[in-house]
Amino acid sequence: LRKAAERTVDGLWNAIGRIIDLFTPAECRNYFAAAGYDAT
Repeated sequence: LRKAAERTVDGLWNAIGRIIDLFTPAECRNYFAAAGYDAT
C-alpha cells in the first residue's frame, strides 16, 4: 500500500481492492496477529 502512494481514502480502498486477492486468509490473520490485533 505504501508503494501505491494513494492520497485519498477512496484511492486507498481502490488499491486494497486491486491487491486483496494476492493474500490468503491465513496470511491476513498472521499480519493482524503480528500487529497485535489477534482475536482473544
